[in-house]
Amino acid sequence: MKRQAIAVTLVMAAAAGTVAAQDVSTGPWKTREQVRAEIEQARRDGLLPYRRHDYPPSKATIARNKELYAITHSNGVTTQATPAVPAE
Repeated sequence: MKRQAIAVTLVMAAAAGTVAAQDVSTGPWKTREQVRAEIEQARRDGLLPYRRHDYPPSKATIARNKELYAITHSNGVTTQATPAVPAE
């Protein structure tokens, strides 16, 4: 009985080792850089809404998103809107 238990344990350990040794980079997964590039492309195309309640974005929203992207990413310089300060 002990021999069977030892044999089963060895077979299970060998099987676990082969699963752990598999290369995960060959799967259908994407790298973080690929995902970031896809998100950036979607922003460039105006497909990511700025407001979550407007999904899927309408044609007007896509046009506005493209315009906002162009404004904030002109010449590779990111600009941030500054709040208006009331004159005293």
